[in-house]
Amino acid sequence: MPAPAVSWYKTDNVTALPKWEIGTIDAGSTSPALGVLIWNNRGGTSDLSTMTNCTITTKDSAGGDTGELVTNTWIEVRVDSMGETGFTKIGGSVTKAIQAGGNTVNATGTYSPNTKEILGVANDGSIANSKGNFAQVTLQANVPATATAGNVNFLTRVAYQYV
Repeated sequence: MPAPAVSWYKTDNVTALPKWEIGTIDAGSTSPALGVLIWNNRGGTSDLSTMTNCTITTKDSAGGDTGELVTNTWIEVRVDSMGETGFTKIGGSVTKAIQAGGNTVNATGTYSPNTKEILGVANDGSIANSKGNFAQVTLQANVPATATAGNVNFLTRVAYQYV
């Protein structure tokens, strides 16, 4: 089966999200929350592999586990598709499981994801019919009062396996 095709969209399901522009956040403050749909095979007409053992974390701009933002877990996530109401800190080896929050219905049937999965089945790309093909998360930066001033570049990364 072909590899997953991962894409990130704002919760309007129209605007692609190639990067998260947080802007300036004062030390001791929390950024505005950003809702994100993490899709597998959005609007795909043929099946792709399911993403399994899905987790989200942050990495430094080189993909490593260095820097205050990563090591001190400044980024927080709430997995809305799992019905969560509180935020969890993430960074480096501190990850958070994510998963789709419902079924995908297409011409060949109804498909349900398992725990920590985002399906790769064909879908119409709509939120209503394709709930098994995306995880919905809300991200925010919670910058401690002791943070060093300056620009911080980092990556928000979803890790997964597939067959």
